[in-house]
Amino acid sequence: MSDRVPGAGPASGAADPVRPQSVADAVAGRLRARILDGVIPDGGTLPKQDDLMAEFGVGRTTVRQAFRVLETEGLITVLRGNTGGAVVHVPRPADAAHMFGMVMHARHVPLADLAGALRQLEPVCAALCAARPDRDAEVLPRLREVHARMAAALDDGQAFLRENRAFHEALVECCGNATMQILLGAVEVLWARQEQSWAGAALADTGRGVREAGVRVHGRLIDLIAAGDEAEVYRVAVSHIAEAQEYPLRDHSERPVRV
Repeated sequence: MSDRVPGAGPASGAADPVRPQSVADAVAGRLRARILDGVIPDGGTLPKQDDLMAEFGVGRTTVRQAFRVLETEGLITVLRGNTGGAVVHVPRPADAAHMFGMVMHARHVPLADLAGALRQLEPVCAALCAARPDRDAEVLPRLREVHARMAAALDDGQAFLRENRAFHEALVECCGNATMQILLGAVEVLWARQEQSWAGAALADTGRGVREAGVRVHGRLIDLIAAGDEAEVYRVAVSHIAEAQEYPLRDHSERPVRV
């Protein structure tokens, strides 16, 4: 079956009532679907412009307009010169975080609001980890690996802060619910950016005792997930996240989320 854009180019045989930009949107839509469906993998390249012109029955200007649409969406990067082409980027939670953050920035959402969402949702992900019947294979090895790196970084504030974030991100990524992974993954990325921007250096300078307490509570969460105790995992996670947010919220709770 041909992938030719209806009403576009020389194959239509009749006057084209569709505005050129609308044709470009249609071409962009076809290419977008291929990227999101995995037909063209992350890091792959779109077909050459000449090939797309022939496939869709459109002119070079239309193909270039379609590329601009996809580039604006962050789905491709158009390279210039002899090695030119359009490199594909499959969307990630970090990409969603940027758009999410711009909306929050425009609405002047305070940091405390973002923190509250994280405090409500991340414990749900932790409980979902405990509910997974395959947690021994799919959840616990990942959490234990990050936990070990945290324990090894007790004397390096910046490294410890990175591994602490990695542990919380792993709770989300291992929850088994794709919608929560995407939604809360974006929230986690956005929170980490705010934390690093406003309180990163001070958080990294917390004493060894505070870091040791973090390692202990993460170990407790791992044990509870291993035992499948969803209710207690949720309770401990709520308490831990609320305590961890105290410092960044102390002086910055009303500051707006920024990208």
